[in-house]
Amino acid sequence: MAKVLVIDDTPEYITMLTSLLCEYEVFAAKEGKKGLQLAEMVLPDLILLDINMPSMTGYEVCRRLKLVKKVRDIPVIFLTANEGSDFEEIGFKMGAVDYISKPFNATVLKARVKTHVDLYRLQSSLQEQVEEATQEILKLNHEITFISASIAEMKSKETGAHLRRVSEFCYLLAKFLGHDEAECEKIKMAAVLHDIGKVGIPDEILNKPEKLSLQEWEIMQTHSQLGYNMLFDSEFELMRLAAKMALEHHERWDGTGYPLEKKADDISMVGRICAIADVFDSLLDKRVYKEAWDEERVRDYFVAMSGVQFDPDITAVLLENFDMFIYTWKSLQRLRKSV
Repeated sequence: MAKVLVIDDTPEYITMLTSLLCEYEVFAAKEGKKGLQLAEMVLPDLILLDINMPSMTGYEVCRRLKLVKKVRDIPVIFLTANEGSDFEEIGFKMGAVDYISKPFNATVLKARVKTHVDLYRLQSSLQEQVEEATQEILKLNHEITFISASIAEMKSKETGAHLRRVSEFCYLLAKFLGHDEAECEKIKMAAVLHDIGKVGIPDEILNKPEKLSLQEWEIMQTHSQLGYNMLFDSEFELMRLAAKMALEHHERWDGTGYPLEKKADDISMVGRICAIADVFDSLLDKRVYKEAWDEERVRDYFVAMSGVQFDPDITAVLLENFDMFIYTWKSLQRLRKSV
């Protein structure tokens, strides 16, 4: 049953409206403050609001309703004995959807209430469907992202775990840099794909335990451009963000990185974040071509490379929260071993 909230300081009108609207669940308040409280408690499908009330006018009640997220979209119909278009104009400017003059024509009142209740419930239903579909799309994007990352994992045992750890470090860096939660989540998911270009690198190069030859190193460096080429033309924002990370996570602050030798702020923020997260994890982890570094050596490296290889501001964030990043790395390592 749809719910209607009546806010009117005249008891007779409340009684009349309750009787006329018997097919609805009617709630009533005789003054504005109580009406505001009831609106948030019962979340009605429509509010019938008298304009001329003591203490708080209907206009003020409407203004306050529109400031509260959970009730601001509920339609409001103003009720008043005032005559003149000025009152109607003010009401519509305050956010009302309709205006009914007292005394009421019962047939007109019921028709307008039904119209606005039905419209609001339809809009709410459509909004729920949109939100559900959006969540499904987000889940699908996440699944596709991790499936894509698992392709790289098949190429190298190290790469898959590395991708997931780097995504966590990117999230933490973005969070400490002041990005909102939604943006941090996007960066986290996009970072999973930063090394996706390695699927195009021959296994004998990707997993070679010795130092790569000059020619092999040149081939290895192409993974940045390969990853970008795989992702940049996507219609999805997440994939385009991942394309930036894939392309730029080996660029250096001083302009001596690859593949484009971008410098400082010419490197995107997400590229600079990923560069730090990528190296942080790579240094701590044992690879086929090197032993794991201890924590102090990793810290010293970032101190030395701040403003050289890495964005100094983002490096400062890492160093200021170094213990938390180390704790996160160890936690992810324990999780990996338990799986």
